[in-house]
Amino acid sequence: METLKNLLSPLTSSTGPIQDTLKLVVIGGTVETARRASVSAWSGFVDSFFLTAHFSQEDYPYDWLMHWLSKQPAWGRSREFDITTRSVSRHGLTQSTSGDLEEEEEDDGLVSSGRRKRKVAIIPSVDTTHTIYYRGHWLRITRSKRFQDYGSCGELKISVVARNNDILKRLVLEAKREYEKDAEHRVHIFMADTNYGCWRWNGARHKRPMSSIVLEPGVKDMILADCKDFLCSEDWYAERGIPFRRGYLLHGVPGSGKTSLIHSLAGELGLDIYVVSLSSKGMSDNTLANLMGNVPSRCILLLEDLDAAFTRGISRDEKSTGAPIGNTSSSSSSTSTSAKNKEENDGSTLSLSGLLNSLDGVAAAEGRLLFATTNHIERLDPALSRPGRMDVWVNFKNATKWQAEGIFKCFFPSKSSQQASSSSSPSTPQDPKDPASQENLAVPKRKKNAVLAPSLSDEEICVLAKRFADAIPDDEFSVASLQGYLLKNKTRPRECVEEVLTWIAQERETRAKLKKEKEEREAKERKEAEEQEKKEREEKEKKEQEEKDKTAKEVSCSTKSSAAPSEPAIPEVATSSSESESSTTGAEADGEESVTSEEDSPEEKGSESATEKTTSSGGNETWVAVKGHPPDPNV
Repeated sequence: METLKNLLSPLTSSTGPIQDTLKLVVIGGTVETARRASVSAWSGFVDSFFLTAHFSQEDYPYDWLMHWLSKQPAWGRSREFDITTRSVSRHGLTQSTSGDLEEEEEDDGLVSSGRRKRKVAIIPSVDTTHTIYYRGHWLRITRSKRFQDYGSCGELKISVVARNNDILKRLVLEAKREYEKDAEHRVHIFMADTNYGCWRWNGARHKRPMSSIVLEPGVKDMILADCKDFLCSEDWYAERGIPFRRGYLLHGVPGSGKTSLIHSLAGELGLDIYVVSLSSKGMSDNTLANLMGNVPSRCILLLEDLDAAFTRGISRDEKSTGAPIGNTSSSSSSTSTSAKNKEENDGSTLSLSGLLNSLDGVAAAEGRLLFATTNHIERLDPALSRPGRMDVWVNFKNATKWQAEGIFKCFFPSKSSQQASSSSSPSTPQDPKDPASQENLAVPKRKKNAVLAPSLSDEEICVLAKRFADAIPDDEFSVASLQGYLLKNKTRPRECVEEVLTWIAQERETRAKLKKEKEEREAKERKEAEEQEKKEREEKEKKEQEEKDKTAKEVSCSTKSSAAPSEPAIPEVATSSSESESSTTGAEADGEESVTSEEDSPEEKGSESATEKTTSSGGNETWVAVKGHPPDPNV
């Protein structure tokens, strides 16, 4: 204690102003040094023990963590939160926390209007730090938003005090497993954004079981086996220097199940679907190349209606120029032509060459399954449909009798299949009449419907399906048509079979009526086009004739005006050799007129005997002698 007093005595003793200033400088420097040392020590402690992980909404781990957090009790007991009814997350799964406001539901969640009651959810606020205890560590979680040109993007920051990052790795893997377990029955759809050249999440759809797809025997199994073989053959492709890509061309009549097969394959293989609309506004060669380069390695890339995707040439022959196709008549003005070209350029400017380079060019993505659909395969260029780009071709036709029987059995399963489905999941009590026990449905768990189809035996289902198939003609109705008819009678299996002949007659009558209306409309349009073309041709001919007459008149006027001052004003017959014949004709006409005038008016004869008469023709003056009075030789 005495030593401390001795050290502080110089500072406490009264001295002059200079000494006081030095004392303050020493004290301030000591305090600042201590502050900096403490800050440096704290920063070193934080760097050594605090770990921080950042997650962006543009990537999958953000969805995993948000889904995991929604199941944590502490997340629902947040001190600062938002109340919303939009509890469905970006990945399509319902996020419900322990703090959600629940309300007793009546009639299985249905009200008289048919709408479900809205559930009120509690979500922790943005820009607020929340604390959650996880496996012996306190996690500090902060949600925030980052605004970009195309909208806002969510971010998640998780900090924890630990010596290494093993705790965060375990957290991410656990969140991933729970997310994949809950999203097992969903297929994610991504759409191409042509404005920014990126992919946008468009929603999650329930998986469709392969049993609901009824194709010709062996076709479905062949495609599924080929896809599975491709996905596990990456090393085989690499050893032989072959690009790790596989293409499937699904062609045929509309409504034959092309898109449904792709949806079912995505659910069976556990892949997401990336859809590209080649005819969308703003689609160009560069945009498509950027999109293809950003496709994940394991996914299904879907190109729908491939034949109707181009506004430029769809072939690469010698006559192809790559210019946009447009029907402009020769009589249209340059203004209308430029306006039309501008309107076409506002849409898709994708060319066939750009599409081919995107599919198998140097920058094309590998590891993806390419599916292309078309209703008119004959319109495709051979360069687009050749092996290497489209390796497997599948022809989809109208429904056969075999397909009709299979679709009927899919819509009306028997009692045995219902009981087998219910016994396969004993932990979930189900009504044997509940559609949730039907193995062909995409969603295994479903609330009991108000109206149910009657349960039929195996024998009766087989008999009804056979009768239904016998009534359906081969290759006349599409699968979509049969499915639409069965949907209208989903609770009436027996009546459905009895009324199928009436439905076929109505469909044929409707088709004949639509065909007749289409022919009449096309004939009317063709007639109007011919009349319009004839009218334009007549107007063109009339305009050309008017221009020709106008030009001839201008030439005649210019010739006469240039010839008028060269004529000498002397009392002689025309002196120009080129106009002698016309002048003579004019003199004879004047002579006859003079004779007539002499006979009709004798008094005028005497007055004209000493003078000469002048006539004008076309603005040119010609002097002629009056008949009966010879000219004076002295003149």
